[in-house]
Amino acid sequence: MYRVATPEDLQGASTPPAWTNRLAGESSPYLLQHAHNPVDWYPWGEEAFARARAADRPILLSIGYAACHWCHVMEHESFSDPHVAAYLNEHFVAIKVDREERPDVDALYIEALSALQGHAGWPANLFLLPDLRPFAGATYLPPRDRYGMPSFRAVLQRIHDLWTTRRADIAQAGDQVAGILGHTLPKSGAALDREGYDHAVAQLVAAQDPRHGGLGGQQKFPQTPTCELLLLGAHDALPGARDAMVRALQAMRRGGLYDHLGGGFHRYCVDPAWTVPHFEKMLYDNAQLLRLYARAAAWLAPLDPEEANACVRVARETVQYLRADLATGDGLFWSSEDADDPGGEGFFYTFTAAQARAVLREGPLPYGITEEGNFEHGRTVLSTPKGRPPEPVRQALLAVRNRRPRPALDRKRVTAWNGLALGALAEAGRLLGFDEWVDTAATCADALLSAIEADGAVRRIPAGDAEGTLADHADLADGLLDLFQARPDEIRWLDAALAITRRAIDALADPEGGFFQARERPDLIARRKDFQDGAEPSGNGRMAEVLRRLLAYGADLDRAWLDRLLEAGSGLMERAPQAAPELWGVVRALAARPSEGPLELVIAGEPTHPDTLAMRRAWNRRWRRQGVLAVLPPGSDAADRYTLLQDRPAGPEGAPLAYVCRHGVCAMPVASAAALQPVLDGD
Repeated sequence: MYRVATPEDLQGASTPPAWTNRLAGESSPYLLQHAHNPVDWYPWGEEAFARARAADRPILLSIGYAACHWCHVMEHESFSDPHVAAYLNEHFVAIKVDREERPDVDALYIEALSALQGHAGWPANLFLLPDLRPFAGATYLPPRDRYGMPSFRAVLQRIHDLWTTRRADIAQAGDQVAGILGHTLPKSGAALDREGYDHAVAQLVAAQDPRHGGLGGQQKFPQTPTCELLLLGAHDALPGARDAMVRALQAMRRGGLYDHLGGGFHRYCVDPAWTVPHFEKMLYDNAQLLRLYARAAAWLAPLDPEEANACVRVARETVQYLRADLATGDGLFWSSEDADDPGGEGFFYTFTAAQARAVLREGPLPYGITEEGNFEHGRTVLSTPKGRPPEPVRQALLAVRNRRPRPALDRKRVTAWNGLALGALAEAGRLLGFDEWVDTAATCADALLSAIEADGAVRRIPAGDAEGTLADHADLADGLLDLFQARPDEIRWLDAALAITRRAIDALADPEGGFFQARERPDLIARRKDFQDGAEPSGNGRMAEVLRRLLAYGADLDRAWLDRLLEAGSGLMERAPQAAPELWGVVRALAARPSEGPLELVIAGEPTHPDTLAMRRAWNRRWRRQGVLAVLPPGSDAADRYTLLQDRPAGPEGAPLAYVCRHGVCAMPVASAAALQPVLDGD
């Protein structure tokens, strides 16, 4: 039904089509989708702001993203309507923003929209004064009054009337909204300790849906950081954590969230039973879920082999999806696949009973397919309520599906999401024994680092113009640390993570505590600090983990940056512990007694020595809760930069020695994997 334009669609034409607007020169697929609108769209920037000031007009700021279903609907219904466009062009300055390209702008105005109407989402349509203060807003608006909502045209007219008759009231509303933007909860006086961590896990367990799994609610989101903390709680034998984690993992992989034919996960489900998803597939979801299922598989392997094998299968199929459908060809990954496809919403992924019978001809209908269906027009979103059908059945249905037109692909490379992907591939490959996944991670890391070699700047889009946000720095550094765990003799990955972290401190750290999402700049009316985990881990949550890991290696960083970050987030952590699982995971590592802290393993010796390789295999055999690993080859200068590696000689004739430490305090070295194994088994 809809197709997102790509830069290639507009290249090679000697004369641009008459209906293109200022967005035709942009690279974002979402902005290019609107390049043909009769609306006189501007991209976010000074040209649009100056136009609003000179014409004394309010700004319509419309924010969305390429995979967003309701963004497509509103583009088709309203922004393509010449009558709506004419009114909009006469009385407003219209700005389009891709939220994935400018998450700093998006986060600021989503916060404003939530303050204005009590909830927020995309498309986000806000009305701003020329100085960028927001005074009104809404999400999707229909072309005519319906669903209990006014039409988009009626809202435009109402805003114009207010602009011409009640300007002072609008300015006052803008002052009020601008005054609350960027504020965080006050610091808490409560101790951030093991007791607080135990309480946070208990809160997460209590919030789980006991019937369907996952966090309770009418819609079900993956909430991967939450599941990660439940996995830590399960490892610590906290009451209910293991059952809650396993129930969530099973619900996500058995229901409509998971693509049972092609692998990978959709964005979220619209019902509490995980039946029908919004069909977009995001890189950041699939990267996080890959790491979660790999960690769960490694931890569950000795406890529940059947469940562990199911998690391995999901991880393997998710990697296949990433490599087959999101790989860019130059080492990176595209952002997403659309919620809609040429046949309509969900057409690509769903089957009617008749379509399934035409393929399979005999036997019971697989994947929960029924005559009446569970989606529109008698179609069924596939699930595995009675277990997975035989592989030939999957292959037969997949072959039919592959002949259908695919959903559109958002050909945008985002640094943060590629950082999540490279880290997930590296850790999953290490834990599950797939060296080729680690190779893919290393190729991705090289591509990201080569894009910042010229001036050292991390950018939102590699080789793009927009500066990187905190998430771009933190997710990339964290991914490089995961890659170093998988290739612990290649110190360059650790060095690169440290360099990026130092750059984030210089550009984004607040001496009062925490990190700002973006640099101070004239087109942002407030600076935000994000501590709350959502679809993606918060920038401060992930940066806290990066700082913790680098400090565990003994990197030359001031520990105060981490302490002040946790203090700045303590208000949210105390009042809504389920909102900050990333931060509570860091607290768990720091608050452990010296004898129970995360393991720190240094293997001094030749990387290719059989005993070195055997020690690494012993380390990789299970998921190590928050541990760090390094291999120190003879002659390496890494000890000059990381105190954990200092005074770690190899054994006689260069034979490897393993130094096992906790919080920097080390036991006597051991010389074999057999001697190391009991220590690791006790972790």
